[in-house]
Amino acid sequence: MSKKIKIASVRAGGFWRCGRHFTKTGTVAQVSDFTEADLERLKNEPLLRVTDAGPDDEQAVEERAETIAEAIKTLTAEDFQKDGKPKLDALKSLVGDELGKISTAERDAVWDNLTGGGFTAPAAG
Repeated sequence: MSKKIKIASVRAGGFWRCGRHFTKTGTVAQVSDFTEADLERLKNEPLLRVTDAGPDDEQAVEERAETIAEAIKTLTAEDFQKDGKPKLDALKSLVGDELGKISTAERDAVWDNLTGGGFTAPAAG
């Protein structure tokens, strides 16, 4: 099993690096998700903090995903895109600044988990 790290932005709105968005809360990732060059770039980026991930970090990520999932469950049919996925701006309006930026990848991961569990988007009335 690969070592896990936590990557957090020092900016409230998060920060993009190496094709990924990192929130102020932090993102837990596998070291194996990155090339050696990308890991060095992340570690040397002054707007990011890279640390070893602990159990509390993983719990925070799980709680964030649960908050996003609960918000998705309250959306109306108009809050979903043509491809069936929730609109990011609709999620943002529900959770406010509490979570910071919700990336497309993060939304998609939560969405895939929800739909894998049988959830379906509400139909337009």
